[in-house]
Amino acid sequence: ESTPSNGLKHPTASLFHILFRSLAIAAYLFGSLVFGKFTLTFVMVVLLLAADFWTVKNITGRLMVGLRWWNKVNEDGTTEWVFESRKEGSAAYHSETENRIFWSAMFISSLFWVILLIKNLLGLSLAWMVVCLTGVALNAANLYGYIKCRKDAKSKVQGAVGEFIGRRMWSQAFGGSEEQQNTQQTGR
Repeated sequence: ESTPSNGLKHPTASLFHILFRSLAIAAYLFGSLVFGKFTLTFVMVVLLLAADFWTVKNITGRLMVGLRWWNKVNEDGTTEWVFESRKEGSAAYHSETENRIFWSAMFISSLFWVILLIKNLLGLSLAWMVVCLTGVALNAANLYGYIKCRKDAKSKVQGAVGEFIGRRMWSQAFGGSEEQQNTQQTGR
């Protein structure tokens, strides 16, 4: 059963991509009313932000946009960004709707946490600033990782296309494919 390219191919992943970040924002906005104490609100928001970070980094990014990133520490102590991307030919796996949901949610939630951080900074609310800093840090880390991953995937595609065009032009300019030239040179 095929899904239209604009439909949701991974509805559960799409739901959780929005759910954890929405719950974290709701817990921040209404936690004092529901839980009554700052500490419970803080813990709830941080747990939801951590669940969102992990889910986006390891599951929804891979399923919804075909990207995955991580940062590894080498033996010499240096860090290295590692990117994975779905092959370009796997369009059947791709959904424009999920792509829009993924990137919109990433940018909107990051912007939300930055605005709240500025509000708390201006209001000199140090305790709530810590909560907002956590939101900014986790959302910004995922956003930065996925932007770098997307650029890496695009540059790989452009490099492959350039290589293909170069080979094609070479074979047209010098008559025949590389295989034919190799066959002529070896006499087989």
